[in-house]
Amino acid sequence: MENCIFCKIIKKEIASNVVYEDAHTFAFLDNNPMSKGHTLVMPKKHFTNIFDMPEQEACAVMASIKQISIALKKSLHAEGINILQNNEKIAGQLVMHSHTHVIPRYQGDTVQIDHGPRMKLSSEDMNHIASTVKKAL
Repeated sequence: MENCIFCKIIKKEIASNVVYEDAHTFAFLDNNPMSKGHTLVMPKKHFTNIFDMPEQEACAVMASIKQISIALKKSLHAEGINILQNNEKIAGQLVMHSHTHVIPRYQGDTVQIDHGPRMKLSSEDMNHIASTVKKAL
């Protein structure tokens, strides 16, 4: 995509701190990290988000996420990892090129990932939702 900042980074038109690249995926350090080692992992091809990404590309991205997560944990002595993907503006997606945040976690860090209040649903509602989703698959 012509005006996509991530496409420009992938094409090396904009400098970045690349940590990984293969035939299908690209990963670089976030310029405004939530923690030391916060990395963005994405498909090289432009897809807006998970909804238009083919399964093969999604599998390649997930394989890279796993490999990078292991490397971050080992090399930076992270004690855990958050993997976060926002899809659509309402969910917090700011750059419209599918990407996943790999956020190393450390004892005493100040990272806050707000999961918000939880809902209480009746078993009737839960059964209805499960049935509706199953039909959509």
